[in-house]
Amino acid sequence: MAHSKWGVLIIMSAALFIMFIDTTMMNVSISALVKDLNTTVSGVQGAITLYALVMAAFMITGAKLADIWGTKKVFFRGLVIYTVGTLMAAFAPNLSVLLLGWSILEGIGASMMMPATVTYITKAYTGKDRAFAFGVWGGVGGAAAAFGPIIGGFFTTYITWRLGFFMEAIIAAGIFYGMKLLHDYRPEKKVRLDLVGAALVGVGLFLLTLSVLIMDPLSNPPVLLLMAAGLVVLAVFWRYEKKRKERGEDVLMDVDIFKSKVFTVANLVSIFFQLTLAGLMFTIPVFVQQYLKYNAIQTGFVIVPLSIMMFIFSMSGQKFAKYLTPKQIIQLGIALTFVGLYFLLRVLKPGITGSDFALGLALYGTGFGLIFSQITNLAMMGAKPEQQADASGIFNAQKQFGLSLGTAFIGAILVLGVIHSITRQIYESGLFEGSKEQIKEAVIQWIIKMQQGELNIPPEYHDAVIKMVNASFIDTMKLAVIFMMGVLIISAMLSFFLPRGEKAAEG
Repeated sequence: MAHSKWGVLIIMSAALFIMFIDTTMMNVSISALVKDLNTTVSGVQGAITLYALVMAAFMITGAKLADIWGTKKVFFRGLVIYTVGTLMAAFAPNLSVLLLGWSILEGIGASMMMPATVTYITKAYTGKDRAFAFGVWGGVGGAAAAFGPIIGGFFTTYITWRLGFFMEAIIAAGIFYGMKLLHDYRPEKKVRLDLVGAALVGVGLFLLTLSVLIMDPLSNPPVLLLMAAGLVVLAVFWRYEKKRKERGEDVLMDVDIFKSKVFTVANLVSIFFQLTLAGLMFTIPVFVQQYLKYNAIQTGFVIVPLSIMMFIFSMSGQKFAKYLTPKQIIQLGIALTFVGLYFLLRVLKPGITGSDFALGLALYGTGFGLIFSQITNLAMMGAKPEQQADASGIFNAQKQFGLSLGTAFIGAILVLGVIHSITRQIYESGLFEGSKEQIKEAVIQWIIKMQQGELNIPPEYHDAVIKMVNASFIDTMKLAVIFMMGVLIISAMLSFFLPRGEKAAEG
């Protein structure tokens, strides 16, 4: 690897792999974590939520540290923190240690490493090599997220969930060994960390992400209040940073970066596309496990067509540049993902099997790969050299927020869809007396009890209830897919504002 020009790419892809596989690998291991750590499902879900919150809060600051310490030092320190965290999680005797190791230390480490991976690829490669490198980088991250359930399911079923964290530590050891290949990009001038700006953006992103993660249509969490508070804090941050720059003081983030049409539009296209990816990665496992009764490993294999095509076309997408501009490649990718979702919509009917998803997921993965072979490179080309750290932090923060937002929205749609479908079926069946609103309220209480494991269905209603629930799964999945198709249309419309690839560097 030492003599390969792709050494930097291998190291950065390995780092992204362990960060992306982390959550999806553990999502299928919740029951085992609850048993081994003597905790609750809500406790483990809280750990997953906190991990996302910590990354969101520190991502911009983690990126800025490259302008203060240098990129290599930030990456190394982030990797040290992440590795300590993953080893603590692997040996965790209880939930408190898991929270400290996984949610906090890994979250902080990831927020330092992830922006550095973008900066290293931007600085190490140029032209077609850079586009190829970002395609591989994106493909590895996407494939890691998609293969996570298979790996996590295998470890949990046959060995132990702890092996997932040990695997990350072993890969981290390999990254430490390969760091001799990394150039030390040191800051050209001394920059002080804007602590007030770091606090403002951290609190703003924390509140905004928290408002999304606690969305629950069956209760009344203060979503709008937290979201409004987060947006207000971010607005104060924006104004504060603008004033600091006008005074010639060091800033945490150069807000003028959004004057670049390329950077801004590429991020908007990306965040809406991330919404659909998160939605798909959430709905498919839920559907095949609840409706088809698949286990974790079987669920993972359903997603394999998406993972394989995503990886292949992320790496080979640059070959299309001989015939299409980056903008056209992205638009082709969005079109293919849309067609993929359409095929998923077509097969959603009674009697469906896991293999019926293959064509739709393969087309979606192909489109995803094409988009990610171009979008990161295009976004980074819209930033000036001195804005690279800021750009990488913003791009990664946007991706994380998009994934959180997509999961929350789709989760809410699934719950509301099930309520609406079961209510309609009960009302039309005439099995129970009462108005539609009364039936709806009863269904909501039924679902709450089902989530809490307190539901006892009378034997005489068992078959009818199972039939209604299964029908509601089909109806709700269709609704979720239609929602994702609508989001893709927004992403497609935004893509028309992207410049042609050859003009991208002009910003």
